[in-house]
Amino acid sequence: MLHQAIIILKEQTGIETTEKDWGFESVTAEREELDPAIIQVSNIELPALVMTHLFVYVDQESSKDYVVYFLMDINSEHEFTRGLLIEGKLQWDLNGESYA
Repeated sequence: MLHQAIIILKEQTGIETTEKDWGFESVTAEREELDPAIIQVSNIELPALVMTHLFVYVDQESSKDYVVYFLMDINSEHEFTRGLLIEGKLQWDLNGESYA
């Protein structure tokens, strides 16, 4: 998934990174705990628990943070959605829509 996060960031922002530039966290979260920026555009019905994979890149010059996320089923690892947040604001989601 990190490789996919690198590709998403490059395609959406033009920023090229390597694996060592990223931090990541994978946790099980309740639907209500998810960042509203992520679920506000999701037209899918998420289960009570989802696996969240968050990949974070912080630009050293601008201090902007970029988060590529993947929401998945905790049992089957079926992917519900993915997207890109820049400074906490949704920039792009699975449908390829730009929200800038």
